[in-house]
Amino acid sequence: MAKKYTVLETWIVNETKPEGSSSTEQTYERMSQQGGGRLPVIDVPMDFREESHFYDEARIRDFAAHLAGADDVLDVGPGDGWPLLRIAPFFRTVTGVEPSQKRIDVCQANAEKLGLSNVTLKRMSVTELDLPDSSFSGAVAGSSIEQTADPYLALSEVFRVLKPGAKFRVSFEPFDRLDKGFSEDLFLTETEDSLGYHYVLKHHQPPWERNYLVKFNKTEGVKESFARLTDLIERLGPNPSQNPELGLQFLERHQGDIAGSTWYELEHFTSVTMKETLEEVGFTDVRIAFSAAVLARTMWPRVKDSDLTEEQTKHVLQGLADVAVRMDAPAGLGEPVVATKPS
Repeated sequence: MAKKYTVLETWIVNETKPEGSSSTEQTYERMSQQGGGRLPVIDVPMDFREESHFYDEARIRDFAAHLAGADDVLDVGPGDGWPLLRIAPFFRTVTGVEPSQKRIDVCQANAEKLGLSNVTLKRMSVTELDLPDSSFSGAVAGSSIEQTADPYLALSEVFRVLKPGAKFRVSFEPFDRLDKGFSEDLFLTETEDSLGYHYVLKHHQPPWERNYLVKFNKTEGVKESFARLTDLIERLGPNPSQNPELGLQFLERHQGDIAGSTWYELEHFTSVTMKETLEEVGFTDVRIAFSAAVLARTMWPRVKDSDLTEEQTKHVLQGLADVAVRMDAPAGLGEPVVATKPS
């Protein structure tokens, strides 16, 4: 299918001539924090009275339940530490491989803050793992495989470093449930040498994504404009087509301050295409399996006003995770996939 260009995208391509880049260089090396600094346990204290925290704990226990019995676990692309630092208490050792030095530094600081001594971080791309064959008895990936330039090679490398019989639980940004068409997003970053205007275009069927970064010189006037733009995004939302003052009008008004631009493209997965790709790589017993977070959503209305203690809540979520391990999910819901390296 031909990939159409939006009006804003066409302007960026024609007026700024973006150079090719990667998600690591263009996005993750520029972010100060992932998750908006709101990751439970990692950034803020766990509070089971908050719905998002309840679901987060369910997701973590889902990863751990699917890898039950593993000793040494690999996490592909942990970023600031999710799920790496959250699953660390469930296993003897956990190793995170991450191509972004900025994310490695933040994740290491978070591990030290949490007092975790069984965490190892290695700066490397999952498509070129400098690790021996059959090194790990389990692996997880949380919305990271699709961030690589070659997802098939990334999954092949995970397969190589797993021990025979090891399981791999992989979640991804689900495009299954999204309507046909496309969506647009906008976010801002700041580094020592530039202010970043990030435009993200996501196409739903088939699933792909294009990202653009327009860099601006850090003059006082541009910094003030970015501050006002941040306020507008918070008030109006991040869609520049629905709010032209966020998009074309802003770029045209500040065109003289543009210092350069880059772009990259990603291919995304559905549950079916992830299952098929894992099978092509060599995994067996590949299943689309409900996340414990789905079950947690059905449970939340029953527990949100209860007097359950923190430990009791953890036991409830562990029970949901143990059940979810055995529950196959239908295609089309965007649920994670679990696979086994054959013995």
